[in-house]
Formats: sequence, structure tokens, C-alpha cells
Amino acid sequence: MEQHHQYQNFKCHGRSTHESYIRPEEQMLINRQDIITRKDAWDMQEFITRMYIKQLLRHPAFQLLVATLLVVNAITIAIRTNSILGQQHYELFSTIDNIVLTILICEVLLGWLNGFWIFWKDGWNILNFLIVFILLLGFFIHELSVNAITYTLRVLRLVHVCMAVEPLARIIRVVLQSVPDMANIMALILFFMLVFSVFGVTLFGAFVPKHFENMQVALYTLFICITQDGWVDIYGDFQTETREYAMEIGGALYFVIFITIGAFIGINLLVVVVTTNLEQMMKTREQGQQNQINFSETVKEEEYRNNELPLVHCTVARLEMSGLPQEPLMGGPISNLSENTCDNFCLVLEAIQENLMQYKEIREELNT
Repeated sequence: MEQHHQYQNFKCHGRSTHESYIRPEEQMLINRQDIITRKDAWDMQEFITRMYIKQLLRHPAFQLLVATLLVVNAITIAIRTNSILGQQHYELFSTIDNIVLTILICEVLLGWLNGFWIFWKDGWNILNFLIVFILLLGFFIHELSVNAITYTLRVLRLVHVCMAVEPLARIIRVVLQSVPDMANIMALILFFMLVFSVFGVTLFGAFVPKHFENMQVALYTLFICITQDGWVDIYGDFQTETREYAMEIGGALYFVIFITIGAFIGINLLVVVVTTNLEQMMKTREQGQQNQINFSETVKEEEYRNNELPLVHCTVARLEMSGLPQEPLMGGPISNLSENTCDNFCLVLEAIQENLMQYKEIREELNT
């Protein structure tokens, strides 16, 4: 009789527990603040805020708005070079400048909210911050509010806009990638120019002081020669009325050697570096696309093969030698985590905990 009475109590408890989650009027309201701590709530809100800010910064409409304003600002700067038009439409141009500056400030602030330390890892973000910072300092420091500085900084911001266009962005990335190699070549050319400037001052300083009086003048002369423009006029000064053939032949050999090594070889090496990096980037891009295509095809084949695989129970999956194929656990994207989803998850956890507590109480009553 006592066991039968306990069994009846178990049924009553089970029925009441089951009915408490079926009837809406008997459901218990749970405050999320009682379940999670303030730090967890702040972390969740911060994560959701950063997620929306990142979506805003990467949204095509926002990027198109910034690009349009910068292009319009560049056009107004070009029009302002005409003093008459600049004075007639001064208020309109000033309003456009202020709007663009405000948008740039908001972009920097949103980047900080998205992640302050992550913001400084991007070189373009650092460039944008420096432009905005110097433009803001122009309101307080008169020397920085000169049109030559403000216009240059505003137009320089267009370089970042070019990164939104993939062909232009590819070329800019190639140029930036080639900077270390080009710097080495430029250092080699500069060393070569220093050596030849010493030769020029020593050999031709007294004969042609106009072009080889000292190191500064000789370097300027060699710079003209390396551009392959104007070296004929420089060599014309070697042909004097007295016709000193030794100097003429020496000057001819001097310019031939320097232009051959400095201009034909040195300058062309810069072009070779850029074209080589461009070819490497194109090959890497093609290989990446091909690998992505192969990966997608492999995934489709595996999905097609695994469409009819049976689901395995957790008890069978725990066995070391189950021998049965299993479906992989696929998690949803982290962007689906919202405040409402977190509240529902907390409610489910609270309900499971309450069921476990009631289950333990029932088991204790049955065991006594």
C-alpha cells in the first residue's frame, strides 16, 4: 500500500510538472537579470553592438555614401582652384566640407566602437585617423588650416575609396607590396649616383662648372640624365669652341655608362618588380578560386553521399567501435545570437534545472 501510494504521488507530481509547462497561465516568468550577471549582460550587449556596427561599416550603402561624398568634395576642391567660382559658391563648398568631415569623424568613432585595438591594425584606418586629426587641428592651429594642407588631405582620402573598386585595389596592393623591393633598387640607384657624382666633380668640375661644380649640382645633373630628358643639352656644354676632344670623349663615355646602367637597367628594374608582383598576385588569385571551386565540388559530393546516412543515438556514438556512420554536428552562425535568442536559451536552461530538481525530489520520495 505504501509503494502504491508513492506511485500515485509520483504520477501526480509528473502530471503537475507536465501541466505546468502546457498551461500558459501556470508558466513561471523568469527575469533574465536573475540568471546572468551584469558582466555577462554587458558582454552580450557589447557583442551585439559590435556586430551591428561591423555590418554598418561593411554595408555597401554606407560605403557608397562615403565614396560619393568624398568624390563630390574632390570635385568642389578642384572647382575652388578657380578663385572666382570659389568666392561665388563659398558657403556651398564650406557646407560640403563640413558634412564630409562629420562623416569621416563618425566613421572613425564607429571603427573605435567596433574594436579599438583592432582599428589600429589596419593601415588605412591609421591614415583616415591622421587625416581627420589634422583637419580637426586646423580649427585650433592656424598654420594647419592652409588650403594647401586641407585640400591635399581631403583628396588623399580618395585613395581609400579606390580600394572599394577591385581592379584599382589590386593595383594599389601590388604597388604597396612592391615598396620594399623598390626601396632596395632606389637605394642601389642612389649609391650609383653618388659614385658617379664624385667622378663627375673630379673629372669635369673645372671644365663644366655649370653641371659639376659640387656634389649637389652633380646629383641634380645626374637626376636629369636618369630621366633621359635633357642630357643632350648637358652634353652640348662639353662641346666648346676650343674643341677639347678628350673632354668630349670622356663626357660621352661618362653619360653612356651612367644612362645605360642607371636609366635602362635601374629604372626598368622597378617596372620588373611591379609586374612580377602583379603576376604573382594574379596566379595566387586564380589558384584560390580554383581551390574554392574544387572544395565546393567536394563538399557537394560528400553531401550527396551522406544524404541517406542514418542518425546515430548518443549512446551508440559513445561506443568506441560503433561502426556506424554519423552525421557531423553543425552549429549555426554566431550572427544568429540575439538578445531574444539568449532569453529563450536562459528560459530553457531554467526549465531543465527545475525539472531536474523535481526529478530528484521524486526519486528521493520513491526511494524512502
